[in-house]
Amino acid sequence: MQDNNNHYFVYIFGGEPGNNLQIGTAGDLHQYMQNNQQRETRPRKLVYYEHYNMEAMALAREKHIRESSQNDNMRLIESMNPNWLDLSDLL
Repeated sequence: MQDNNNHYFVYIFGGEPGNNLQIGTAGDLHQYMQNNQQRETRPRKLVYYEHYNMEAMALAREKHIRESSQNDNMRLIESMNPNWLDLSDLL
């Protein structure tokens, strides 16, 4: 089956290092973030993301990140975003 969207994102939302992380996949990350921010009572930042052209690849990567340790996920975030800045403006 051919994907028409061809944009899939694996994302990590978080606050500060060591806080709970929200890991997931979205086709339209910008729209997802807008909807998510309206429902959230506490501010969350987009601290990490990866882009994929195939949904199956994005889902496999999401699963891998979810199965990784908290320390591994913190290192992953800090490899792209050492200061834990909100990356939503980069989309």
